[in-house]
Amino acid sequence: MKIRHDLAISVSVTSQEPFVSKNLFIPLILPIAVSIIAGGTAGYFATNERIHDLKKSNGSTREIIDPDSLRDAILAQPEIVEEAFYALQAKRQAEADAAKRGALVDSKGALFNAGQDPVIGADDAPFVLVEFFDYNCAYCKIASQWLRTALKENPGKIKVILKDFPILEGRSKGSRESSEAAWAARLQGKDKYETFHFALMDARGGFDSERIDEIAANSGLDVARLRADMKVNAKAFNALIKENMSLARSLGIDGTPAFITGNTFITGADTKKLQSLLDAAIAEDS
Repeated sequence: MKIRHDLAISVSVTSQEPFVSKNLFIPLILPIAVSIIAGGTAGYFATNERIHDLKKSNGSTREIIDPDSLRDAILAQPEIVEEAFYALQAKRQAEADAAKRGALVDSKGALFNAGQDPVIGADDAPFVLVEFFDYNCAYCKIASQWLRTALKENPGKIKVILKDFPILEGRSKGSRESSEAAWAARLQGKDKYETFHFALMDARGGFDSERIDEIAANSGLDVARLRADMKVNAKAFNALIKENMSLARSLGIDGTPAFITGNTFITGADTKKLQSLLDAAIAEDS
């Protein structure tokens, strides 16, 4: 967690003694509180200097609480510091969510117009889901179990746009190669792609070339053609991954799985939330 050092203290003055409003005090107290309690003498003088700056910036009509009074207040109610952490965390989360919503508006074309992204399900489905995934991601594998069941139980109701996002490459073996193989598999037909996609999701452990070829063969793919298509389309695949990485970055996505439907983000394998959104979309379409 980052600690801000540029926050002022809001104080209401009703008499000779300053009155600190707790609601205003909570989200703003943390930087100075930590300085005073944890910083000892150095923290005290650093805080004095900061308060002097605050006095100058706020003008002569504003009263600023002094370090001794602030320290006494915190020691009398130490839970204020904990509350400040939570308030600051909530504020940062709200800011991040707002930024995501703005980025989502700007990115809807790239997200929901599949382009070269693989698609499974019905093109005209009422529930459209975008997934950023990595074949080595354990939580992606959990989410894929829900997705496969949902597709079977709700024919014609779900469309999934799959954004290859091999973020675990370098930490888990074969994240990028398995994505490249699956992307090439779509050229052999939508059904074979879907079978291969879920077979890769079912697999445990990393992937080497031999294992990818074995899973491909068991999925009904022509492995020689698959490898040829991977070679021919390597440049296009690299461009796709670069585009997906850039899109994910603009949306604040830094892990997998990440889902988007409409204006809603779902991070992690939150299958209850996904099911709730699916049910709502189907009910609205009925």
